[in-house]
Amino acid sequence: MKRILCILLTVLMAVALLAGCGGGGNNGGGGSGKGGGSESYELRIATHYNQEHLGYAALTRIKDRLESESGGRLSVTIYPSSQLGDYTLTFQELSEGTIDMALIPIPSEYDSRLEMNFIPYLVNSYDDLEGAFGSGSYFYEKYTEIMDDLNIKLLGIYAEGLIGLGFSREPAGYQDVSADKTDLLVRAPAIEVYNLVTQDMGFSATTIPYGDLYTAMQTGVCNGWIGGTPQLNYSDFRDVIKYYVPYNVFVENIGFLMSKDVFSGMPEDLQKLVEDAFMDEAVNSYKTAKEGDEEAIQKMRDYGITILELSDAELEAYKRQVIEVTWPKLSKNIGEDILNELISANG
Repeated sequence: MKRILCILLTVLMAVALLAGCGGGGNNGGGGSGKGGGSESYELRIATHYNQEHLGYAALTRIKDRLESESGGRLSVTIYPSSQLGDYTLTFQELSEGTIDMALIPIPSEYDSRLEMNFIPYLVNSYDDLEGAFGSGSYFYEKYTEIMDDLNIKLLGIYAEGLIGLGFSREPAGYQDVSADKTDLLVRAPAIEVYNLVTQDMGFSATTIPYGDLYTAMQTGVCNGWIGGTPQLNYSDFRDVIKYYVPYNVFVENIGFLMSKDVFSGMPEDLQKLVEDAFMDEAVNSYKTAKEGDEEAIQKMRDYGITILELSDAELEAYKRQVIEVTWPKLSKNIGEDILNELISANG
């Protein structure tokens, strides 16, 4: 009898162990569950934005829609403020399938052609955003192709706004493209085109890690920075900048991205829901970018930051300078064919 009881206990323990490891219909956040009408999926979305940013609000709307319209088959958790790692690490984990979704800047170290999203003055107004980055555009189709090779599903391009320069001291000659402004040391991201365009606009450029930028501005290590919209200048640097110039050099565009492995493991109805939810927010960003920039500029004014406006003629002079001097230098990284096609597609 004791032997029989021991055998029964051993069998019961084995069954319990298998049940614990088998993972029913819930993929546990890894996104590896296969499709099925009753299958449920726990999805993690990573972003560098904090909870006060418009991009986080967009993700919150996506989360609510996915959970509601999936009838509870999708459960979504948002991780703001780079809680799952910086955007470079997040991009790698998307490719490997260890993070499900993200709204992040797109690093170019995995494919230099991804730098096509950094062409300065490619877009000249907020009205051009959807035509330049929306579904069906040359940019979107080429980016989809490149992302596919990296095992990442592109779900949309989110446009935050247009990028100007913030300064800790008054930038003499800021309005004159031909003025020597090399006494102003401007921090640029570690992306070649940012350094090129900063220098071609007449400033001195330096590369400082983003995490050290606030202190560098505060202590005078640098006098200005390029790489942020009015919203970011206000939210993160309002205490160290005293002047902002809306040069509108770049469009701050980042990616709604998903692990291709995770996406492929979902049934078609949930795939379509995911695609629609993210693309709708991408399109919405093209409509709200101007409003967000204008609101942030007004907040900067109210905070005591001086906004140094440019006339149409002054802004046009900077555009011509960048087109004539900077653009020819960009084909090295993204390829001459892509550069020409992108310029042609955007008039």
